[in-house]
Amino acid sequence: EPNEDAYKGTTLLSHFTNLKRGNVRLGVAGKVKTAAAVQRCLNEGVDFVLLGRAAILHHDFPIRARQDAQFESISLPVSADYLRNEGLGDAFVEYMATWRGFVED
Repeated sequence: EPNEDAYKGTTLLSHFTNLKRGNVRLGVAGKVKTAAAVQRCLNEGVDFVLLGRAAILHHDFPIRARQDAQFESISLPVSADYLRNEGLGDAFVEYMATWRGFVED
């Protein structure tokens, strides 16, 4: 919700979804970790939702979210073996380990 009193009761996202966009598609990204969050974004009128960490943690996140409206990403940190089991190569696992709190020590 915006800080300005004049915009209380609205979402920041609605300021973009309510714009006349013509043929321009609108997507959102950032901290989308649950099926419910994806659905909220779509319900607000975005055209697509981009997954970052959720897709790294769950290679099949879209399938899981479609099958279970209550699906949530696993909590961080995760083990390097968990990431390997999700299909990450060793170099990517090593890179992810540089993200504080992502890979267990």
